[in-house]
Amino acid sequence: MTKRKLMCAIALATAGSVWMGAASAAEKTETMDSYELAPVDVEGQRQAEPAEEEATMPGGFVSSKPSVGLLGSQDVMDVPLAVTEISHKTLETFATPTDGVNGALVLNPAVRVQTGHLYQDIAIRGFRINGHASYTNGIPGMFGQMNLPYYWVDRVSVIAGPNIGVSGAAINEAAAGTVNYISKRAESDAAQAKISYLGGKSVEEAVDVSNRFGKDDRYGVRITATNQNGETAVKHEKMDRQTLFVNLDRHTEKSTTNFLMGYVHTKQKAGPTRINFDFSPGHVTHLPRAPKLSRSYKPSWSYNAYDNVIMTLNHEQKLAEHLTAFFNAGYHHEDWYGYIDGSPKVVNDAGDFTISMEHYPLAFSRYYLNLGLKGDFKTGDLTHDYVLSLDQNWARSYGGTYRPFTWSGTGNIYRDNSWAQPDLPEKEAPYQRKTRLRGWHVVDTIKTADERTQVTLGLHGHNVRIVQASGARTDTSAISPMVAVSYKITPAVTGYAAHTESFGLGTMVATGKGYANQGDMLDPAKTKQNEIGVKVQGGNFLHTLSYFDIRQANSVDVMKSGLKYLQYDGEQRNKGAEWGFTGTLAEKWDLMGGITYLDARQSKTTNGANDGKRVDGLPYWSGALGLVYRPTTDWSLIARMNYIGDSVINRGQIAVPSHLLFDLGATYRTKMGTTPVTLSAMIYNVTGKDYWNPVAGQGTSLALGEPRTFTFSANFEI
Repeated sequence: MTKRKLMCAIALATAGSVWMGAASAAEKTETMDSYELAPVDVEGQRQAEPAEEEATMPGGFVSSKPSVGLLGSQDVMDVPLAVTEISHKTLETFATPTDGVNGALVLNPAVRVQTGHLYQDIAIRGFRINGHASYTNGIPGMFGQMNLPYYWVDRVSVIAGPNIGVSGAAINEAAAGTVNYISKRAESDAAQAKISYLGGKSVEEAVDVSNRFGKDDRYGVRITATNQNGETAVKHEKMDRQTLFVNLDRHTEKSTTNFLMGYVHTKQKAGPTRINFDFSPGHVTHLPRAPKLSRSYKPSWSYNAYDNVIMTLNHEQKLAEHLTAFFNAGYHHEDWYGYIDGSPKVVNDAGDFTISMEHYPLAFSRYYLNLGLKGDFKTGDLTHDYVLSLDQNWARSYGGTYRPFTWSGTGNIYRDNSWAQPDLPEKEAPYQRKTRLRGWHVVDTIKTADERTQVTLGLHGHNVRIVQASGARTDTSAISPMVAVSYKITPAVTGYAAHTESFGLGTMVATGKGYANQGDMLDPAKTKQNEIGVKVQGGNFLHTLSYFDIRQANSVDVMKSGLKYLQYDGEQRNKGAEWGFTGTLAEKWDLMGGITYLDARQSKTTNGANDGKRVDGLPYWSGALGLVYRPTTDWSLIARMNYIGDSVINRGQIAVPSHLLFDLGATYRTKMGTTPVTLSAMIYNVTGKDYWNPVAGQGTSLALGEPRTFTFSANFEI
């Protein structure tokens, strides 16, 4: 509503109420004189309501209408899947220097951090996923693999479990679940400048500027940029990163358009990843105690340098009252031109290790197109919301080891280590292959007249063609269904059940590893999940309790007539339960967190050798809790707890102890002159605990965690 129309409406309402009061009084007494009032102009400004996609549950940590892939935004109580969309408040409060945005995602009980620092991978319900398998504004494959910048991100949606039927076809399979990064849109005349101390000698400067203009604020532009440089809280690790993201959007009564363009340059030296172990006879016999997390176990000259260019386009056009067309496109180029890296391998119980460096440049260019229709119609008392969609991915991949460069050294994880720098090469990555993936989706969401029952039926299929540099070509295809049902027992209680699936490109049999079927492409292996759950919204709290059972086919070595083959045999079965919660405990206490029980085992192998064994790197119990206490309107006190239970590695023979971490911090809103300023301080890993972090499916390696780190920032609202 425009300001002029609002003024007229208020004036009419005021005059009407006066007239009605006068008429009522006239009924009580016929002797009272009547008067005609002069016109009255009243100026006012309507308080802006939050946009639908920004509406949050009590506490402000999660969206009340999360994004559900191709299905768009849906009420959290209606979605028949385990979906959590964390808000910008959650990112600002709980993202960490080491784990980045994943530090906030772990407040979702389905998510656990797998590695930090260099590779910021996560696991969803026990299956690993990296940045290449995530989505940006609903488009797959548009994010980097390694240390992930997030200042441009507004919200992050996570759908737990395989769900390709509602997420779109991706070259990197997201069998674990879907992580969708949603970019910041423009606000009216907003500008912020931020400077942050991130521990060690690392400092980051950032700016965030946005504006809306045109008729009814039709157009919007938002620009975010960051510059980080300096040694982190880990000795010798140095981060040099610059980012620039521009988000343009346009909305009319019949269309919405959003275009995101981003550039990221990163050079990270001596970034910690994992430490490997030699468990062969005569070497490591038990798990050594964890080393100091603030110490580096790589040469100070080792590094990863890469550039990412990202572009996404989303457009919706209303064709009729019940029909909308949509178009999505994406482009992602990653040039990982600098790679001089390797991981230590501990060779004995004393902590001695060997380390080798290799130069492995790689690059790729990815393209994505998606066309579809969505709308609704009725059959009797039932309402159908449908989606019909076609999409295609293209990719050209480059990569390979630069063989003339070799370097190796020795060290110990319980002392400082240093090595002389050799000549470091920089070579272009050789061409590897071309990939083309074509997919289709049919989804129908059926609602009863009273909207208490919702049934989602979907079918997805795609075919893949891979052409190697040698000219060898392989083609694979598969189809997977999905069905999900939710029922509102009461307005505040919803029960749901779902069967979802996912599958990827298939598995390429590696060359040079002694396989008789080397170079062959195994058919896509499906990951299937059955899930039941209940969502309860009581007072200012939302609880989600779910039970899931996931089965994923394994590729293993099989001997036939004295020859080794790689083929599918057996499966990994992850089953468990999750309890997630978020809301406001009292007027000043906001809370989010969850607990997960996970039983992950190998089963149904031909020889039965691994049947019933626990999957390496996966604890039975894990949980996280985030708390914000606001004693005044200006102060916020922050606390977080993260627990990872005991696990095993080396095929269950080596126990990995549990760990419990605490973070504490505070924010204070004040003014410098007339400029609002928010001051923030955090201490991560308050007790300075050194610990091993298990990695899903990794039997001979463990990740290094986050050392005690103090950070401070000042955010100026210009």
